[in-house]
Amino acid sequence: MRLLVLAGTEDGRELANALMQRGHDILVSTLTAYGADLALEQGLQARSGAMDAQTLTDLLQGSAFDALVDATHPYAVRVKEMAKTVCEKLSLPYLRWQRSPLDLEVHPLIHWAEDIPTAAQIAAKLAGQRILLTTGSNALAEWVSQPALKDKVLFIRVLPTAEVLARCESLGFKPKQIIAAQGPFSQEWDEAMFKQLDIDVVVAKESGKVGGTLEKVQACLHLNIPLIILKRPAEETHESTLPQFIKHLEAIL
Repeated sequence: MRLLVLAGTEDGRELANALMQRGHDILVSTLTAYGADLALEQGLQARSGAMDAQTLTDLLQGSAFDALVDATHPYAVRVKEMAKTVCEKLSLPYLRWQRSPLDLEVHPLIHWAEDIPTAAQIAAKLAGQRILLTTGSNALAEWVSQPALKDKVLFIRVLPTAEVLARCESLGFKPKQIIAAQGPFSQEWDEAMFKQLDIDVVVAKESGKVGGTLEKVQACLHLNIPLIILKRPAEETHESTLPQFIKHLEAIL
């Protein structure tokens, strides 16, 4: 089968590679050129660039795909909804693969937030002024607009691309506030950075078992630093292993 796989993360590429090994014709679509380069290094066909509904429609119709497999990040809600809508209009099967969530025990240093305003309120109430955001660059404008954080010093960890750095600078972040590096990172790396920057509070997304969240949790607990975790958007799919998902895909197609 010919499948379009939306994937810019490690586990998404792992899924695409497993499907290719099963004999399927795979095209991986990523947001960034760097993501496409990583897919190409694994022997996968890849294209890159943001897509709106019309671009995705043209791609699906022009290449005679049998289905779309959505393996995007758990927080890529807009892309997920757009892909579902396009597939419905084209009567094309849409299958969602989601990475496994973390199963964290309740701990006084771990705080959960439904959204950015809630996370900002929690951060404002915690002791300390220096807050590290490890939630990516897409929502930075919303973070800097939070009244609760106006007296705080924000540090951000983002991808080291020219586009991302330009966005950070346009929002007023100085070089000393920007950590531009490609993850995921080890617990030791996180601990060293948290200590070097004298961080008081860390904010993260619940990115799952392969997204580096667990390492951040372990680093914060070891250093006695409060951690705020943004909850995942609600998913309609059920958790499954990669082999289970592929078996399900091949059964229905």
